[in-house]
Amino acid sequence: MINTELNNIINDLTTTLATCKIDQSDIKSIVINETFFNEDYRQRVNITTCAEHSVTFQELLKINQPVIYWFEFDKNKVSKETLRNKYVAYREPMKYDFKNENYRNTSSYKKDIKDSDFTLYVGKVKKGFWGRLVTHLGYNKTEKTAGMQLFHWFNPKEYGDITLHYIKLDTSMQNLVSILEYEMAQRKKPIIGKY
Repeated sequence: MINTELNNIINDLTTTLATCKIDQSDIKSIVINETFFNEDYRQRVNITTCAEHSVTFQELLKINQPVIYWFEFDKNKVSKETLRNKYVAYREPMKYDFKNENYRNTSSYKKDIKDSDFTLYVGKVKKGFWGRLVTHLGYNKTEKTAGMQLFHWFNPKEYGDITLHYIKLDTSMQNLVSILEYEMAQRKKPIIGKY
C-alpha cells in the first residue's frame, strides 16, 4: 500500500517536472541600483508605492505563484570576499544583540566561498515574491523576517549594481520549488544563504 502511494507521488512529481520547461524569455531581471537604497524607505516612505519604484512593485504584486530567484553582483566592481566580509561584519554583532534597535534577522552565509561565483543569493518563494524583495532590501516592517537586509550593509556607490533575476513558475511547482532552489544554489554557490 505505502509502496503504491509513494510510486504515485513520484509519478505525479515526475509529470509536473516534465511539463515545467523554462526558456530564456521566462527569466526576468531587475537592476537594483542606488535608487533602491534610501533612508526614507526605512522610515517614512513605502518602497512598494513610492513614485520611483511603484511600477516595478505593481508588476511584482501581480505574481501569485512560486518564484525562483537569484541576485548577482558586479564582479568587475567588487570581489566576493569583500562582500562576504562586509555582510559578516554587519550580521555577526547584530545576531547576538536583539535589543539593538537596528537589529534585523539575516540570512546565513558560507564559511568557505572559494568555489562561489558572482552570485550573492539564491532563493525561492511559494507566493508573495514582492515581500521577499522588500525583506532582502532591508525594508520589511518586521525585523524578525530573515533576509539579506541589503540597505544596512551594501553600498551601491562602492560595490556597483546588483541584478535580481527571477522566474515565475506554474502553481503546480509550489511543492517542488524548494528542490529547485537547492539545486540552483548547488550550481551557483552563492556567498549568502544556507546552501
